[in-house]
Amino acid sequence: MVGDKLTLPFEVAYSEKPGMKTKSMKRLAVIVKPEHVTEIIASLKEMGLEATIYDVKGATKEKERIASGRGSGTFELAYTTRKVVATVVNSDSIDQVIERMKKAMAGEKAVVMVSPVEDLILI
Repeated sequence: MVGDKLTLPFEVAYSEKPGMKTKSMKRLAVIVKPEHVTEIIASLKEMGLEATIYDVKGATKEKERIASGRGSGTFELAYTTRKVVATVVNSDSIDQVIERMKKAMAGEKAVVMVSPVEDLILI
C-alpha cells in the first residue's frame, strides 16, 4: 500500500507540487437540512463523486423547536442544525452537479458555495 498511488474518483492525481490539471477544480459545499443528506449523497454517488459531511449550527430567522420531557412543552433553540456536504469537481461539470442536487432535493432550499481548489496533495 505504501508504493500505491491513490487517485480520486474523478481522475485527479495527487501531487507534491501545484499542477495545471487541478487548477480547474472547484469545491462545492452544500448547506442542507439533515433529512436531505441521503438524497444529496445518492445523487453524488450516481455521478461517481465522493463527499465529506459536516454537522453545523447556524443562527437564522428560522427557529427550531424541540420537545422536552413528558408533555412539559417545547422550547425554541437559538440555532438551527444543518449538514454541509462538500465535494470537489471539475469546473466543467459544476452546473451538471448542481442540477442533479436540485432534482434530488425536490424543491427544498439549500445554499451552495463554490470555491476554487489550488491543489490536491496527499501527505
